[in-house]
Amino acid sequence: MNQIISLQLSEPFFIKNFFTSFPVDTSFNRLESLVFNDLNIDHDVSILTSLVHLPRLFSLKIFCFECDELFIIFQSIFRLPVLRYAKILCAKWSTLVPFPPAPSDNQRSMTLEYLAFAGPPHLTSIYNLLSYTPRLRRLSFGNILCSRYIPLEQFILPCNLTSISLCHWHLTFNEFASFIAIVGSELEFLRISIIHETALSNAYQWQQLIVHHMPRLRTFLFDYHGRLIKDADGNSRCQTLLDEFSSPFWIERQWVFAHSHYHNSQEVYAAFYSTQMHRRYCCRIDESLDKSICSYQDPVFNLSFGPRISMKNQNIVANFHFQFPRVTELEFRDNYYTINIYSFIDNLSHIVILTNITYLEISFNNQLLNNFVKLLNRMPNVQKLILDVRSSFKMEVSSDQQTNTVDLVCNNNVRNVEIIGGLPLTTVRLINKLFPRMERLEIQNRGDALISFVRTLLSNRIDNSHLFSLVFDGDDVMIKQLKTMIDNEKLLDNYDIERRQFELCLWW
Repeated sequence: MNQIISLQLSEPFFIKNFFTSFPVDTSFNRLESLVFNDLNIDHDVSILTSLVHLPRLFSLKIFCFECDELFIIFQSIFRLPVLRYAKILCAKWSTLVPFPPAPSDNQRSMTLEYLAFAGPPHLTSIYNLLSYTPRLRRLSFGNILCSRYIPLEQFILPCNLTSISLCHWHLTFNEFASFIAIVGSELEFLRISIIHETALSNAYQWQQLIVHHMPRLRTFLFDYHGRLIKDADGNSRCQTLLDEFSSPFWIERQWVFAHSHYHNSQEVYAAFYSTQMHRRYCCRIDESLDKSICSYQDPVFNLSFGPRISMKNQNIVANFHFQFPRVTELEFRDNYYTINIYSFIDNLSHIVILTNITYLEISFNNQLLNNFVKLLNRMPNVQKLILDVRSSFKMEVSSDQQTNTVDLVCNNNVRNVEIIGGLPLTTVRLINKLFPRMERLEIQNRGDALISFVRTLLSNRIDNSHLFSLVFDGDDVMIKQLKTMIDNEKLLDNYDIERRQFELCLWW
């Protein structure tokens, strides 16, 4: 234990078992970095509170599905004696009540310099968090939905905060300006993704905010996504905005902006952004890029970003004009059983580097099976796979087809599989054979067939010795039924089932 410098643990069942055997104490005297993937905060608070015994823990990352004890997480973090970096991501904060500000100096962290988290949605909680971190230099957070009050003057806020990243700011520009007026005096880096239309009233308001409250700012990364901005006569303000954001103030600082439009349902939406923001999460290659809305938009807006590309197969053609060597995630949004799979793969390989792909989302049915196998063989490093089983094409595969398929697949590294839609029970063994290194399987919309599905999967684990986790829809009644089946038929010796809202997780 005293040799471990970095430790990463995943899944609540294994985290709990690990610390039952190896409780946190000074034996981990060299541990500097700790990562919890899917920690059950509400059940394992004692694990967090015990981290105070780690004398060299500089970095802590926590990823959890749901948390009722928001304050306990941060309170435990702020007590760690030497922590410098903390990242807390939670899929759902159960409590929306802001916790109190730091009552005294001994409640504050005097070492934390970097703090990143995905919530909570109240701006009040952000102010209160900052009162616990007077030495903070970098702050990253997102999804700010509401604001209640401005902090009192006696609050002790960070005096060296030089970097802020805001993922999704839903409030008005004035509310953002009030926030920056309090925390922005030392800022050198600002990244903001803002949704409210007041963010694009005019460029002058941003210029004044920067001059008066962020005089040290060197990097300004701006991203607006929302309804198309129009003037009083109902005309697009695109050219006006581009002109306003091209004044000497912006040009001297080399802050350059572009924009584009796209249709979402019946409305036209706009994107106005810094051209330096090249790493958007997902770009789309399809007809949603509407060049007819205005002639000033950036023609490669939806093509120049990554790391994920979402595309229709009809766009994968020879002599495609753009290449994406850094893309690691692919999403195909239509069937491909009518295409020539060899030409499709060849054309695709000129757009992305297939061996770089680690995430693949694709449709799946009996007509696509052979094409799917050929395509997956060319992407040996895919680890996360989402199969969209189309209800109109229930996948039925004969024993001969299964055997031939297994012969074809020899080098895929898929670890995490998610199945959307109805998958016939007869194909469970095929799923095991297609992905021999599968560790986690998530199933949606199984309904009454779930018990039989789990029984078949667990009874044939010899085909996949790596599988240790199942996630599926269910309730407390389903938990009892599964436990009865597993115990009576002796399918597993050591396991755990946990409910998360409408989802059940089974580990062994």
